[in-house]
Amino acid sequence: MSTAMRRSLTATLALSVAATLLLAGCSAGAAGGSADHTLTIGQVAEPEKAPDPIMDGSLAGYNYYYNEFDQLTQLSADGELTPRLATKWTPNADFTTWTFTIRTDAKFSNGDPVTAEDVAYTYNKILASPDSDNLGYMETLKAVRATAKDTVEFDLNAPFSPWPSITTAISIVPEKVYEKLGSDGFAKAPVGSGPFKFESYTRGVNYTMVANPDYWGKAPETKKVVFQTVGDEDARLNGVISGSLDIALISPNQATGFNAPGASVKSRTGNGSVFLGINSTAGVLADAKVRQAISLAIDEKSLVSKVLSGSGTANDQVIAPSVAGYVKDAATHEFDPEKAKSLLAEAGYKGEKITFQYATSGRIPLSSNVAQAIQGYLKAVGLNIELAGTDQATLSSIIYSTVNAAGIYLNTWAPSTLDGDMPVTNLFAGGQNDYAKDAAAKDLVLKQRTVSGDERTAVFAELHKLNVEQAHIIGLYTPNTDYAVRDGITWKPRADGEFVIADITYAK
Repeated sequence: MSTAMRRSLTATLALSVAATLLLAGCSAGAAGGSADHTLTIGQVAEPEKAPDPIMDGSLAGYNYYYNEFDQLTQLSADGELTPRLATKWTPNADFTTWTFTIRTDAKFSNGDPVTAEDVAYTYNKILASPDSDNLGYMETLKAVRATAKDTVEFDLNAPFSPWPSITTAISIVPEKVYEKLGSDGFAKAPVGSGPFKFESYTRGVNYTMVANPDYWGKAPETKKVVFQTVGDEDARLNGVISGSLDIALISPNQATGFNAPGASVKSRTGNGSVFLGINSTAGVLADAKVRQAISLAIDEKSLVSKVLSGSGTANDQVIAPSVAGYVKDAATHEFDPEKAKSLLAEAGYKGEKITFQYATSGRIPLSSNVAQAIQGYLKAVGLNIELAGTDQATLSSIIYSTVNAAGIYLNTWAPSTLDGDMPVTNLFAGGQNDYAKDAAAKDLVLKQRTVSGDERTAVFAELHKLNVEQAHIIGLYTPNTDYAVRDGITWKPRADGEFVIADITYAK
């Protein structure tokens, strides 16, 4: 899931912050014309935990790990699953055992070869670490072992056809080094086999890595990359304009009408689905007619065009178009306020208050504007909606930890693996976010794990149809991700929102 964004400061302060960063030495290679291609990226946040790929699973952390480490498989910018450390992988007949063959020419940055034992150790270490963010990926993993120098076998506790996508998220560490240093020590001196290797980290300031001369693959054009922590969106934008940053995530309203010399905006549809969650067992919301009325009252297309300035795509599925499990040409719910009013009358709704919880700033850009617009749609059909805005940490605790959403809530799922299993598991099959409590939906979630290809997509289509009918989750839109980028950099934003530096090239 993506890291929380910080509330904007004034433009004057933002310019001051950007200038301070520049004076502090945050100089951009492409912008400054440097021949060694030093790249400086304005990152929204840094990992809350120490940056150890065994324990940390934050979006900010993945930006480090995808560049310093190898994973068994990787995703292209458009979400295609391709080999990385693994050269091939095959399942048994019922998807309960997966066998991966790994390449034999990869070395860690300390010179040691990458072995199947290191791969098995990495996964077993996560399994044995109850505080690991990555433990959620291991739900179906029963055991992993190296069966040969170049072969690793994964035994699962149930059929799980999307297992290869899970391996994109797990960075392989050297067993000897990790055992010697432990989590905190490894975070301070990480050793990986990726195209870059660690140079330095100053918490709250930046994380720096340099090209790994012993990398088994093609050498990256970037020789040094600095992930600069810049929480304020205005400071990030002004950093790119001033040349102190090369690339930075910006908000939809900043991207609209952007015009600055030496820089441009690059956008793409993201991997997230922003949705209105409903506690289907709470008060009047236990009545499907009330939930359906909520669904019918919201105009997603207008929401995107007016509130997001067109920076997104209306999407009533809980899975984004770039994520496996998205159903093309699926039946969608209607925008029909009059029908919504009729359903509320049939349900005997008498103006009972419905609490609407959302984060005033955090993972969803312009979240307060979105919440207010939705409140307007729902009030227009006669629903009594009380806004309850809070900070992102508090909302996350309410939704996931205490599982105590009072009525409806605004949330998003953006799976880094670009596979729909994790969102639907959490929303419909007893996961952290399951307020539906729908046995039929849970059965479909489990069923999609037992098949692949078109058969699996067909099961997702059944699940989507059920959700439209029952209105447990109301999909709203898939937001674009917008970046300000200095001229001279050739880079395609990724569906998963990560920065894979080896893919970046420069004007000659």
